[in-house]
Amino acid sequence: RLFPVVIFANSWACPEFEYIVESIKLAASGYLVVEYETRGWSPSGGMIEAAGHQDQLDTSSVINYTFAQADWHPNVDKLALAGISYGAGLALMGAAHDSRVTTAVAMSGWANLLKALYHNKSPNLVWGNVLVMSGKLIGKLDPDIIAVWKQVLIGNESAFTEWALNRSVVKYKSAFQERQVPLFLSSNLEDRLFEGEDVMDFFEQHPGPKKLLLNQGIHATAEIGGLLDLPGNYIWKEVKLWLDRWLKGAQPPPEDPLVDVQLRSNKKIRERFVEWPSKRIAPLTYSLSARARHGHGSLIQPASPPDVEASDTISFSKNSGFNAGLPIVGEVLQVFIDTRITTPLLLTNQKHAIWYYTSLARRTRICGIPEVTLDFTPSSSSWQVVVYLWSVDFLKVGTLVSHGAVSCWNCTAGQRVQRNIQLRALVEDVEGGLALGFDMFSELYQPPNQDRDSTLTFHYSDSFTLTIPEVLSGEESASENIVLMV
Repeated sequence: RLFPVVIFANSWACPEFEYIVESIKLAASGYLVVEYETRGWSPSGGMIEAAGHQDQLDTSSVINYTFAQADWHPNVDKLALAGISYGAGLALMGAAHDSRVTTAVAMSGWANLLKALYHNKSPNLVWGNVLVMSGKLIGKLDPDIIAVWKQVLIGNESAFTEWALNRSVVKYKSAFQERQVPLFLSSNLEDRLFEGEDVMDFFEQHPGPKKLLLNQGIHATAEIGGLLDLPGNYIWKEVKLWLDRWLKGAQPPPEDPLVDVQLRSNKKIRERFVEWPSKRIAPLTYSLSARARHGHGSLIQPASPPDVEASDTISFSKNSGFNAGLPIVGEVLQVFIDTRITTPLLLTNQKHAIWYYTSLARRTRICGIPEVTLDFTPSSSSWQVVVYLWSVDFLKVGTLVSHGAVSCWNCTAGQRVQRNIQLRALVEDVEGGLALGFDMFSELYQPPNQDRDSTLTFHYSDSFTLTIPEVLSGEESASENIVLMV
């Protein structure tokens, strides 16, 4: 008898026994399971290359070794690469480079490393530092990685763009297209390292068999229950069904969804979509109007023409009153004790921040990636715009549901700028009101400019909008949905 093979690579800074619980379960159900420690970590030789060329060669070497063990009875025609975080990225890279891979399972992984480190030219200060410091402390980090990170922090794109793209799955998407590799992707919507919208973009472009789970949680937390042998972990249950389908020939479950997303406001509910993009989700676009006497602007339907002569200006400050949460701690509190990140919008500093509000006539389910188009004039050649999206209660306290940033390190001072940016993906029911806000600083990102005299002047044109993906009215109870009683 030959056994289908599953090979796991470790997560960043994790030991080689990381997957031991799930490996034992898979082995008991008829799989040959191998886990290896990537170079530079724990007892492995070499240096940490962050999914560099040697790491990619190592994946194929582990496959060679496993297939060479005749007494293990490996089925060389049925092979899955799988992992979480770092291991997820290596699984996808290995599936792109090695034609022996049948399928790949990537949980909390990345598609574009440049986006993870430098999305919209905004250095991911907190999580980039976490990666570098943990690599130095626990492993043998290649000094080139430290040098690259220093260049990211000063916005020197020519020094790190090629390095990051060589370690990005999207660079090798032609290999996936040619071989139609089946891919199982799982991402957590509060993951501020490998963001859900990056995985969603890659998922939409992949033409082969695929499945996507979008879960509530920060980086790797939704999957960790399975590693700790906690009962009922939804993600690992779906992983096993996927492996049985592609390595054992099992039939998929009836009405198996293409995309399966967990609702933030009620985690027992998972929306299920049999197609993606889904016809059940439609864009809802708001224009922005200038500040009024009550101190904030408004989100208005596009049928109301903008006042093209109007503008509002904010200046740089580290204390605008807006809040994206205490780095790491705020994220953990959101996930594990459901302490949401809130901002009393009426108490924010109008000199350094601006926000726009609309009341909602009914509960609105947002599912997907909000987008903001910006139209503004910076006073400086380097700047950063931080964007916040809130659900708002009757006291005008905003609960953060999404956010993002866009930066420039060498623009022309005084030249009008238009940008289109994606905010973080979300799946949440919003009621009461919705608000969008802007300031010029967040502890999450490295700022290009901290000059207190730096300003941004926003112009109320057709190019200053918010678009949210809304589940169409009446579809909340559609037959595609599933309620998990866990």
